[in-house]
Parts: sequence; C-alpha cells; structure tokens
Amino acid sequence: MNKRSMGYVLGFTGALCVVFGLGISVVHYSTLEMLQRNEALHRNRVILRAFMIDVPEETPQAYEDAIRRHLEISKVKDGEGTRTVYRRRDRGNEAIGFDFGGMGFWDRIDGIVVLTSDLRRILSIEFFDQKETPGLGARIEERWFLDQFKGLPVAWDAAPKERVIIGPSADPNAAHRVDAITGATQTSMALMRFLNSELERIRTLEID
Repeated sequence: MNKRSMGYVLGFTGALCVVFGLGISVVHYSTLEMLQRNEALHRNRVILRAFMIDVPEETPQAYEDAIRRHLEISKVKDGEGTRTVYRRRDRGNEAIGFDFGGMGFWDRIDGIVVLTSDLRRILSIEFFDQKETPGLGARIEERWFLDQFKGLPVAWDAAPKERVIIGPSADPNAAHRVDAITGATQTSMALMRFLNSELERIRTLEID
C-alpha cells in the first residue's frame, strides 16, 4: 500500500478521528453522572452559603437535606421566561433569594442574590459560575468583595442603573455603594449593570 497516496492519508486520518472521537465520547458519558452530582453539590453549597445556613457535614446528602429543611424553591414567570425563587421562612431569618446573571467582561456570570423579604436590603451575593480573568475580574468571588454587599440597601428611589453602585460615585459615602475591584473596571461595571437590571426585573415579579 502506498502510504503517500491520498487515499491512505485520508483513510488513516479518518480512522484516527473515529478512534479518538469514540474515546472522548466514552469518557464523557462514563463521567456524566459524576459531573452532574458535582454540579448539584456546588450549586447547593453556593445557595446555602448565600443564605448563611450552616451545614454540619460536607456531604451531598447533608446539603440536600439542608436545602429541603430551610428553603422553599419555586419558579416564577417574568418578562423573559421563568426565574428561580428561594424563600427562607425560619423565624428571625426570613429572606428571599433569586438566581441572577448577565454578561461579564469575557463571559456570562451567574449567581444568587439574597434580599430581605421587603427587598429593601441585599443580605448576600454569591456566584455559581464566572470565567473572568484570574487575579483580576475573577476576584469578584473573593470574600472582601462579596462581604461588601451584606446589608447593602437598595436605593429604589435612585435611577434604575444606580440602585446599587459598584465603584466611583458622585457621593463616595453613599450607603448603596461598594468598592470596585482594582484593575478589573470592566468586570465591576458589567456586574453593576446586570445586577441593577436584574433587581429591576425582580421587583416586578408576582411573588406570594
């Protein structure tokens, strides 16, 4: 067989594609269930952290039990589809949370925002997924940044784009302002933009 012939080259290349493609498919499907379990665990961990609910054990079952015990989860229609709503009714710890997200500087950012039941204050923000630049925009997941949102008032009387301010403001002492991330202005601005947009949509939801 002439190994330099076009037929041989195409046949050999095709065989390699089939072998490696089959191998990748086998690995993907054999680990799919494990990936789904890990994704569910990560999501539950983020939700419970956002609601500041302690979990006694670091096991998937413990997180699932804590979700069922403390939170009511429902789907609510809004103008663009449906939104997941989490409600905590524990006496003294009442709160309501919403999935939120939008386009960051490089890719989509998804998270959960937890507010007081009257929507006047943000209790916490956590992120499910983000792909911003490590050491720069990815610092939105650092505790010093997230902790700034705890107890932050939402300025419903302000312009819709300034209900929450991330970064410079005409009033640097504004109660509804937090510091941006140094060197990640675009990520900070993107987060402020879609967070305010999401808050406006959340306010219009019909929630029992």
